[in-house]
Amino acid sequence: MICRLEALRLWRSRRPLLAAFSVLFFLALMLLGFYTYAQTQTGGDAEFRYTFENRSYFNGLTFALYAFYFGFLLVLPIFAATEGGAQIAGETSAGTLYLLLTRPLTRTRLFVTKLLIAGTFSSVLVALLLASSLGIGLVAVGWGELNLYPGVLQMTERRQELSQTEALRSFALAWPAASIALFAPLSMSFLVASWVKSPVNAVGTSVALYLVLYVIAEVHFFAELRPWLFTSYMSYWRGLFREEVDWGSLTRDGARLLGFGFLFLGLAFRRFRNREEH
Repeated sequence: MICRLEALRLWRSRRPLLAAFSVLFFLALMLLGFYTYAQTQTGGDAEFRYTFENRSYFNGLTFALYAFYFGFLLVLPIFAATEGGAQIAGETSAGTLYLLLTRPLTRTRLFVTKLLIAGTFSSVLVALLLASSLGIGLVAVGWGELNLYPGVLQMTERRQELSQTEALRSFALAWPAASIALFAPLSMSFLVASWVKSPVNAVGTSVALYLVLYVIAEVHFFAELRPWLFTSYMSYWRGLFREEVDWGSLTRDGARLLGFGFLFLGLAFRRFRNREEH
């Protein structure tokens, strides 16, 4: 009963529609950027799918990988932080959380239910971004082999080539792997929301913390801090897009992200269970 109620309230909040619109708008901008890049690098003479590097390099699978990579790191964590703030701090501010707790409902069950709803919503967003990237890439550009070069994605130190079948298999595996990665910032937002009763402050603080930690993890000056930041492992799923996948490294990084997530959740639940609602 409580799960259906929370799911219905999430849908009526229109946050899913806003998130879906933002994902599609982001992909439209990515497609425009790829188109102008190809035209610029080839002087306007090449077709959309071709670049100066390789005739089959710029195709729908390349677009999907780039779009998913940047969308996952820059767009989805914002909605994960928003959801965590809305699930806890939003209801506290509106007074609905106090009303829920007056019913025969334990704090543990309420907390777990809200976490499951938020986690499912985040996983659906990952699937939406991934499926939309592949679909737009297929329709607008066309699929082919996936060629990877050393560059901005930092996926490989040498040129690697995946067949279309191998690439699609990697994309399929990227969904659960990326969902695990998104679990960490979502849990962090629950922790922030458990201490802050204003949804604006909860969302703003969560987004700011994620961006700061992400930038620190990317700056070489902070190399000693990287192992202690969950943002250092957010893009671990990139390892799936290699000719020879290092499953041991993928498993370790995924376990680290789960560890960070459960640590944040443990602290959040302790605070949520002990704080007073009024």
